[in-house]
Amino acid sequence: MSRVLVYCGFRQSPDLALPMLGVNGAPVQVADSDELSLLWSEVEWPFDPQRMQKSAVEFHEVVHQVFKQTAVIPFRLLSVFEDQQAFTAFAAENRERFLQDLNRLKDFVQMECVIYPAPSQTQADRSSGKAYLQQKAVALRSSEGLVQAMQDALAHLSRDVRVREGKNGTRIFVLVDRGRENDFRQAVTAVPIPTHLSRRMSGPWPAAEFLSEQVKMPQIDGVAGAK
Repeated sequence: MSRVLVYCGFRQSPDLALPMLGVNGAPVQVADSDELSLLWSEVEWPFDPQRMQKSAVEFHEVVHQVFKQTAVIPFRLLSVFEDQQAFTAFAAENRERFLQDLNRLKDFVQMECVIYPAPSQTQADRSSGKAYLQQKAVALRSSEGLVQAMQDALAHLSRDVRVREGKNGTRIFVLVDRGRENDFRQAVTAVPIPTHLSRRMSGPWPAAEFLSEQVKMPQIDGVAGAK
């Protein structure tokens, strides 16, 4: 049994060097819908659970090869369409939304900074409930202050910023002009950081956090995510 695995969407251009092989060595094919191109492969289904990690790496390599050259809309990791007909219908229904986002984000990339407790500080003082709550409150205020300091330092670079709280720290997503990635890194590094906090930078990535909601969560019939 096979399925249609889609990697990413991008604006058509004859100048792009597209990958030849994708997940599990499957040939990468191009589906064009007016100005929109979608990369896809026909893959064996279900996926072999023993090579899921390798499949994920191969998936990202295909997306990244295109992203290095132009803006892309990455699809959800290892999600598939039941058949070619479902894939074609999806492309036709969502073409204009995809092209609008690609036009809006064509000159930008996504950079990220995560702020989290320093490893030496992960063992909180639990000798008393009061001391523990006080320590948590201080850490929270300090983290919030650092997040704001990061946003202030990046104000001259950022076209948009999103902040998301998680159980492992605070993630700051920053939309910057392609080519200014090092300026981002220098600006983040220049912000003093308390000893009880750490930071981690990554990017550039496709601007997935800044896609419109309809493109982030399209109504897709017959599509299954990797389990």
